[in-house]
Amino acid sequence: MKQRRILLLGLTLLIGIIVFQFIGNKDIPMITNSHTFGVFYVEEKDHHIEPGEYMEMWVIGYNGAEKEENKEYFKVYIKDANVYNLIEAEETYMFSFSSTGDDRYYLDQVFPENGTQLTGEGR
Repeated sequence: MKQRRILLLGLTLLIGIIVFQFIGNKDIPMITNSHTFGVFYVEEKDHHIEPGEYMEMWVIGYNGAEKEENKEYFKVYIKDANVYNLIEAEETYMFSFSSTGDDRYYLDQVFPENGTQLTGEGR
């Protein structure tokens, strides 16, 4: 009788964990799609502002080291306006960006082509 209770309790606990993982954990993305390019050519830079609501900033570009017939364009959204202001159109950068399944790429890291890091101290 005691073994049945322990077995039933363990089975109930296992089912609860499985249900929580598949149903209760929807906010945490499971799959991340990421790209890193040593030569990312920024062809276009743009933004959209809805006053008082939201602002979106993005760049459109491609892997500059790829052959012309294999060229794939990426629209990469940038969350920080300070980083957005440092990026220039028609320039190349080392880009690292990722997506969590919503078909939107977000910038992770950016470095100028000469390899220097963009750092500094505020006043």
